[in-house]
Amino acid sequence: MKLIICGKGGSGKSTITSLLSRQYAREGKRVIVVDTDVSNVGLHRIMGLESPPDLIGYFGGKEKMGEFMRESRRGGTPQDVPALGTWTYDTIPKEYRSELDGVQLVSVGKINEATEGCKCSISALARQFILGLTPKKDERVIIDTEAGIEHFGRGFDSLCNAIIMVVDSSYESQCLVRKISDMADTVAVPLYFILNKTDEATSATLRDVIPDKSRIIGEFGLDPALIEAGLMGQALPGSYPEAAEVVQRLAERGGESSPA
Repeated sequence: MKLIICGKGGSGKSTITSLLSRQYAREGKRVIVVDTDVSNVGLHRIMGLESPPDLIGYFGGKEKMGEFMRESRRGGTPQDVPALGTWTYDTIPKEYRSELDGVQLVSVGKINEATEGCKCSISALARQFILGLTPKKDERVIIDTEAGIEHFGRGFDSLCNAIIMVVDSSYESQCLVRKISDMADTVAVPLYFILNKTDEATSATLRDVIPDKSRIIGEFGLDPALIEAGLMGQALPGSYPEAAEVVQRLAERGGESSPA
């Protein structure tokens, strides 16, 4: 099963990714978290992990990856064929992953220099890597995306079993609900919502924006402990039963049986 986490910048995608991966691990699953955000440098910290080297280095860097993808297209490799092979929890190169208590973190690539050029080769690798991930029965994949909707343009969502949008108390999030709902319908992948950083008033407002209320699978109120951990770049504290509820409801609504 592959889940993709999306939403506006600052909505709490990385927090939800961390909490959800931790809950899966508690349930005995092995979890692969894929960081596809070229600018987020803090996901590893809130997961309590070391920062792994960029996976694109395993393939020779941005230039070689770009050359490989161009050759692949010229050679007529179909778009739905994983040109870089298939991957499971055990076969991801150890030197390019961080691991703790059944959770692995893989960072596809980051923009590290001011003039290093575009991120096209990183995005191409991200799509190929997600395409090639073939989790076993006891494995789950969680993909943390960049802010906004670029992941739809790159075709990441169509490779997953379900899309989870994190919606915070902002006008931008409300606008994105409509946009992402339309795009999810286009790629025919189930879309679910998690409301985040809410209080009594904002929760009601956000619920009015969601077209199908049954698609709201969880809600996280304003939690000072989570906010402080995020501010300080610390591992998220404690156990959050809401994460277990998210997993349970997703499974009940058919996320696991949807085609990847």
